[in-house]
Amino acid sequence: MKIFLIAVTVFIISIQGSEKSREEYFALIKQYPPIIQPLGDSSKGEIEILTDPEKMAAIEKKQARDVGVVWRDKYWLWVNDACRFPSGHEGIYARMLWVKSLTGTPGVAVMPVLPNGKVVLNCNYRHATRSWEIELPRGGVNPGETLEAAAQREALEETKMVIDSLVRVGEIPPDSGMTTTIVPIFVAKVVKEQNSEQEETEAIEGTIALTRDEIKQAFARGYYLYKIRGEEKKIPFRDPFLAYAVLLSDVKKI
Repeated sequence: MKIFLIAVTVFIISIQGSEKSREEYFALIKQYPPIIQPLGDSSKGEIEILTDPEKMAAIEKKQARDVGVVWRDKYWLWVNDACRFPSGHEGIYARMLWVKSLTGTPGVAVMPVLPNGKVVLNCNYRHATRSWEIELPRGGVNPGETLEAAAQREALEETKMVIDSLVRVGEIPPDSGMTTTIVPIFVAKVVKEQNSEQEETEAIEGTIALTRDEIKQAFARGYYLYKIRGEEKKIPFRDPFLAYAVLLSDVKKI
């Protein structure tokens, strides 16, 4: 009897959770319609988002996964969309939405270039990969801040470089399979170096200035030798923002 009651309780909680997630989903897309635009057309080879409540509930039951807003905090939204795929199969596809992306461009990246042509990078310990990474300075856009001002601030905070003459070379999705984020990339000239403080949550060990040929060679090797507090390490060299910035600036001759 006890086991039965537990099972019934879990089932009720699951149903309530599912209904709540769908309710939050409809409220979200009503407030921010671009989240599901375009809906897509599976007959044209696209992944089509399904918004019929009964269809969503049926897919949810079959997949044993919530459809809708699964989880959220002040920075991220985890959304499970009910979808129809080009194969005709219906299922669930998850997306992570940076909350800032709901109202504008959430972040920027910038390639600071010294007068001698070398590119300034930082050596940054990344929590997600649990490793040191050599990267372009990048970060979020503050409320009321222009993209150019955000790029200048991030360059100063992360490399101590003051930049100007910013040129937007393009934009890149960091992970088109999971997040909705699109990040603009700038190339800028370094004017001078200036003392600055990095954010409390950052772990930037230092900066590196490399020529574009040295950058390409490091990408080919997959690592760069760099001393972390006296110990030489093979630091992964794989920043997609940097690869994109170098490629676009070469193509556009910036």
